[in-house]
Amino acid sequence: MRLKKILYLLLFVPLILVGCFRGNSPNLPPIHPMVDVKGKVVDELTGEGLYGVEVQVRDYPTRFDLTADDGSFFLPLVPAGRQVIIATLYGYATNNEAVDIPREGIFEITIELSPLLGKLVGYVFDEDGKPVSGAKITLDGNYHATSGADGSFTLSDLPVGKFIITVEKAGFLPHSGEVGIEANSIITLKITLEYPTSK
Repeated sequence: MRLKKILYLLLFVPLILVGCFRGNSPNLPPIHPMVDVKGKVVDELTGEGLYGVEVQVRDYPTRFDLTADDGSFFLPLVPAGRQVIIATLYGYATNNEAVDIPREGIFEITIELSPLLGKLVGYVFDEDGKPVSGAKITLDGNYHATSGADGSFTLSDLPVGKFIITVEKAGFLPHSGEVGIEANSIITLKITLEYPTSK
């Protein structure tokens, strides 16, 4: 009886060991396959690539990159499956892009960022406090308005940030200064134009 038990052990133990080694075979696919992710971050309104955007995988923060001049980025070895790619840039709403990463190949994606916008409302007066109509208002040379009969002007859909505002009107000295635009806010500005000489 004892001899039979020994024979059984000698017969089955090698089979069990072979099965274990086969289970650890290096030829089996990895449990969590990883692929490279490359893409581009663009302005939602203009479609232009955005420089300096912080891009990272939410659950794997070491997968991180800053976009190049053309908005391109590269994230190596991102685990397959549902992931959230976060894109952050000052002046834009953060985008948490949910994507399904494949188990093989290279995953490519384009991420759009929506600019945060503000509004500027201003009033132009002379030194006597009277409204000045027809004054030309310019922000950084890119945004333009003209004051109305009551001296008021409005510039809408302005990106967040600081601008140099210039106000010009014949018969007055040019006026310039700095104004800051904030997201989802209305900035009110009062401008007084000075006469070049005494009246």
